Amino acid sequence: MSQHIAGLPASGPPTLPRLRAWLKGRGPLLLVYYVLATAFGLALVTADPTMPDGVVAIGEAHFVPVTAAGAIGSPPPEAMPADAAAVPLPYRCKGVPEPVIGCSALFRLTFRHDPREDEPWSVYLPILSGRITLWVNGVLLADSRNLQSDVVVNQSVPLIQPIPRPLLADGENRIDIRMEAWSQSGGFLDTVLVGADRLLRPTYVEREWMMGTLPRLLVAWQAALCLSLLIVWIGHRDEPIHLVMSLILGLGVIQGLPLFLAGPNGLEWPLRVINFAGLWQGALLPVVMARLVGQRLAVPVRLLLVVPATVVLAFLVATLDPARLQPWFALLWLALVIPWASTMLGWSGWIALSAAIRRNHAAAQLVLGGMIVIILMVAHDILSVIGVLDLRVPSMTRYMAPLLMTVISATLMWRFAQALGEVSRFNDVLRQEVAAVEAELRASFAREQAQTRAVALESERLRLTRDLHDGLAGQLVSIVAQCELPQRDYRRIGASARQALDDLRLVVASLDDVGNDLGMMLAQFHDRIGPQLQAQGIELDWQMTPLPDVEGLRSEHALTLFRILQEAVTNAVRHSGCRRVTIVMAPAPGNGPESREGGPVGRAVRIVVRDEGCGIPGGTGATRAGKGLNNMRQRAAALGADLAMLTGPDGTRIVIDLPFRLPGF
Repeated sequence: MSQHIAGLPASGPPTLPRLRAWLKGRGPLLLVYYVLATAFGLALVTADPTMPDGVVAIGEAHFVPVTAAGAIGSPPPEAMPADAAAVPLPYRCKGVPEPVIGCSALFRLTFRHDPREDEPWSVYLPILSGRITLWVNGVLLADSRNLQSDVVVNQSVPLIQPIPRPLLADGENRIDIRMEAWSQSGGFLDTVLVGADRLLRPTYVEREWMMGTLPRLLVAWQAALCLSLLIVWIGHRDEPIHLVMSLILGLGVIQGLPLFLAGPNGLEWPLRVINFAGLWQGALLPVVMARLVGQRLAVPVRLLLVVPATVVLAFLVATLDPARLQPWFALLWLALVIPWASTMLGWSGWIALSAAIRRNHAAAQLVLGGMIVIILMVAHDILSVIGVLDLRVPSMTRYMAPLLMTVISATLMWRFAQALGEVSRFNDVLRQEVAAVEAELRASFAREQAQTRAVALESERLRLTRDLHDGLAGQLVSIVAQCELPQRDYRRIGASARQALDDLRLVVASLDDVGNDLGMMLAQFHDRIGPQLQAQGIELDWQMTPLPDVEGLRSEHALTLFRILQEAVTNAVRHSGCRRVTIVMAPAPGNGPESREGGPVGRAVRIVVRDEGCGIPGGTGATRAGKGLNNMRQRAAALGADLAMLTGPDGTRIVIDLPFRLPGF
């Protein structure tokens, strides 16, 4: 079975290959871990408390039950009652017919003092549970309530009390110990030691650290683990096991709070209720164990909480009438709580054992080491209670829950650390892959950018070639033909040359990069057309308001619009006889958000070229066959714009409505 727990499957290859796989796996480490856990548990439960030499060990006392309430603070009688019985120490005081407390009794011990002893003497009780008052020769010396809370079940502490020299009589001296224990298991009194303080003090310090300081440190340790797991759950809420484990640890911290309280504080009743926090821990333990190994319990969690809720409710009811109901609560504790707690612990152990053997689950294999120590502790306490083992070994009950919770929490932290390691390794791999893909994308983008630049340059070259061929080349051919005529008309030749020069300037102006700014592009046209009109004695009235954005504006669009405007201005100068040309640029009528999204009817900018001439004879209809107007309309259609001409006695207007987005050529 140890091979299965250490990592070998239940069925597989022959023994020798399986043994080799076991040796190469984590089997040897787990075997060492289980051996160390077993050795640690045995060392705990078989530890023999050291007894100092040179002191008086009192191994017998006279014992008498006390039923009177509040007797623990009363001075002991000079003579013991007739029904007092001699009992050996250590001795466990069982419950007596007192409904509120589990044990109320008086112990009387005697020892002899040698008057030749000059050193200070002390009384040392290595282990006691419950509240006691210590009297020497009828004088009260100590009350354990000042050292511990008497409401903590199974809390065992040592006690040492110096004896004032005047109280010590030569020869026989009397020690009286009154005890009250709030527990169904009663109280416990260890062998009482009397002797020189220097001999007893080192043993007391060692025992006090183990039975007083260590439990408080374990509570603080549980609080730290509780907070750590809660933070892990807040950052990773997909794992509810961290929240459940944090809740269990928090219950352990609440249950340990009375360890930090001593003396009367008025909180005895709430602190006694806190003792039942261990039941809620036991109810949630199978849930944590199942989650730890990746299983789901067949039993709903709310059913597991029925027993703790029933016990707490029964305790609250018993406090209403302790005289009648306390015996029934004791019966409920024996008949229900102890079997239920054993079932929860056994069930949790079976879940871990099954996962470790059948599924080779690493977390379950780690928890089994803690379960081994817990089983040894439980066996020790059971055998101590029934008298098989020496009662002088302290009860291990208080250490079981913190130990098991620490092992499970450490396993969860280990698993969380493994997950972080996997995430870190995955991030490293992902970072390398992303870097490789990024480098590839950059190279691809550079190639595409270079290709796009080459395509754009080629397109611009072809467009420029086409524009020069269609415009300037034809005009130059016409000039050459005119120059070769026998009778040359130099004025006509000059006009053709100027027209060719103007067209060349339009082409050059259209090459300027103005981004997507229509206003900047029109300003270039203003800088070119203004001096031309001024040279002919014609005034230019340029009116521009802030214009909306027009998307897709490129150099070919600029040249097309320049030619439309150039044609309109040229016609006004040639045919209208005006002395002023007005160009108005403004948002188109009806421009707004609805027109932007409204399809073809939406227009962004309206440009109007207006003269103050005599108009065109015959009105607009007379120009339908005109070549210049047809060219302007074709160019406007290439821009996706609308072009209209309005003429009358007061002059002619060319109206151009540009869209919000210009089409590609």
